Amino acid sequence: MLAYYAKRSPGEDFERITTPLKSGVWVDGSNLSDQEINSLIATYELNANIVYDVRDKGELPRLEFSGSDLYVFLRTPRLAKSGRVSALPLLCVLHDGFFLTLSIGETLEPETVALSTLPITTGHTQTLLLGVMAASVAKFEEMLQHTSRSIADTANRLKTHEITNHDFIHFVTVESNLNLCRMNLEAILVVTRRLHENSHDTFVAGSLEALDDIALHIQQLLVSIESYAQSVASIRNAYSTVANNTLNQRMKTLTVITVLITLPNVFFGMYGMNVSLPYAHESWGYGVIIGTAIVMTVLVYVIAKRLKIF
Repeated sequence: MLAYYAKRSPGEDFERITTPLKSGVWVDGSNLSDQEINSLIATYELNANIVYDVRDKGELPRLEFSGSDLYVFLRTPRLAKSGRVSALPLLCVLHDGFFLTLSIGETLEPETVALSTLPITTGHTQTLLLGVMAASVAKFEEMLQHTSRSIADTANRLKTHEITNHDFIHFVTVESNLNLCRMNLEAILVVTRRLHENSHDTFVAGSLEALDDIALHIQQLLVSIESYAQSVASIRNAYSTVANNTLNQRMKTLTVITVLITLPNVFFGMYGMNVSLPYAHESWGYGVIIGTAIVMTVLVYVIAKRLKIF
């Protein structure tokens, strides 16, 4: 689906327009089909080999120049209902007064781009690119905040609930989310630094400062990811320790129960043999056997309890 936006001054909101302007417009293509991609390539005379890469779900952030056009691949994260974070490539193109964002999934909403402190207008496509980059990084920050809350909830659960297999599966999901965010943010950081080199004089001094701010923000998020990863490792180790301790306690309890059940069977088994035994023919012998078995069972239980076997 294609949408066209205009923003003529930094103080204005993005305005969706129906008729594309000749320049100074943001062309936003989300959930694009192959036919729509081909149409955009023909309309704006884009490099087809580069644009087709947006269909590759595994395409990592990078930048390329083709003539006077700048192509920047970013990644936009999405949170599934299962709690797993995924990401799709987002291609940004600076082309002769136009700014294009193309993706086979959802793109960034104009409202999220407008949240940037940069003086963004569609007439200055460089600032619009920086706004989209900042919004993309902010999306990853949002995913990390969700992951942080999930880690805290899991730590609190450890204090009040018994460990289940679902908890260990949850740790795998959390670590997968952290690794995905780390991989994509590191790649975006590389792109940011390459843009900062400004080898084609694409950006002015103010934009280069904005690139420094974006790079700093990414570095802070990467530090946060390392902290979250250490927290997950600590909680997982605690979970494993608690699970092992619980298993040991249950094994001790089962062992004591087995012993307590075995002791009476010793006496009952002896008097079940076809041999002559003391008191075998006495009427009160049964009571003595039962009483002895109960006393021995209680005595073993008390001794095990004092020795803290269970």
